[in-house]
Amino acid sequence: MADVHQQLMLHGLEQVMATADSAAERRRVRWAHEMMSLENDTINYLHSGFAQAALPHREPKNPLEPWVRRNGAYQLIIRPGILPLKDKIVDIGVPYGTKARLIMIYFQTEAVRSQSQLVDLGPTMASWLRKMGLSTSGGPRGSYAPVREQALRIARCEFTMRFERGSAEARLADQRIVDGMDLWRDDSDAEDLFRTGGEWVRHVKLSEAFFEHLMEHSVPLSEEAIARLKHSSLALDLYVWLTYRLHALKREITVPWHALSDHFGSESGHRVLAFRLKEVLKDVLAVYPEANVEASGRGLVLKPSKPSVAVSSVAVKLPSRLKRA
Repeated sequence: MADVHQQLMLHGLEQVMATADSAAERRRVRWAHEMMSLENDTINYLHSGFAQAALPHREPKNPLEPWVRRNGAYQLIIRPGILPLKDKIVDIGVPYGTKARLIMIYFQTEAVRSQSQLVDLGPTMASWLRKMGLSTSGGPRGSYAPVREQALRIARCEFTMRFERGSAEARLADQRIVDGMDLWRDDSDAEDLFRTGGEWVRHVKLSEAFFEHLMEHSVPLSEEAIARLKHSSLALDLYVWLTYRLHALKREITVPWHALSDHFGSESGHRVLAFRLKEVLKDVLAVYPEANVEASGRGLVLKPSKPSVAVSSVAVKLPSRLKRA
């Protein structure tokens, strides 16, 4: 299908929907129309370090090994943590998947908006889930247990972000993102840890070191775009990465598939990743129409583009101390 946004402007929603020959294309047409119809878009934020190197898409084969991702001169290391309970110590693996990404975005967005380390989760866990656009269903297939698990993993793991620029090196080393998060019961059995919890704790406090780093290295994101891509960790990663990269480009570049594999991660090799990225790129372009990107045989061709969040909106809503990464 030709550029869906241009088609919508020329022919309107009904006619363009009629020409879409698959459910996926109809979904992208609907998303594009919804994004074009927005009068205002709410801004979310994420540390630029998580835009440059991604979390695991699924639980690693050994979740208790450090997760390491490198993107050029940048390196992300996530060290699994432990949870000391009353009569045992529980090993906590690295965070992964879409829910971990949504939790990270939520924590960091609320911290930037309030310019405070203290993040308000809302009066109940159900209200927090709704804020992230997740279902509030319980049971084995519900959102409560997996969200609790990913929040716990984020809280207990240590993160290192290393930026190398010439002879200089900037880093956030061996730091937790969260100072404390009591979303579990101290008397829980290890296998029941993620299904139970004591009294709901409304606030989470980000660590001072991470908060200060976040306030200097934050990337503005479209909340509406994230809401539409929330079911695919690869689509979320691609959107965040393009948002970070494109607005700063001065010229066209091609990022090879093997380099993209280092960033996005693929146990199946870069050829399989290339196929998957080409597919999710269609979804990303539906919600980020300003992105001037195309897939080639060699990799993704990136061209200078407008940011996914209007500069005027960021200028109004961005805290005065915050620098656009």
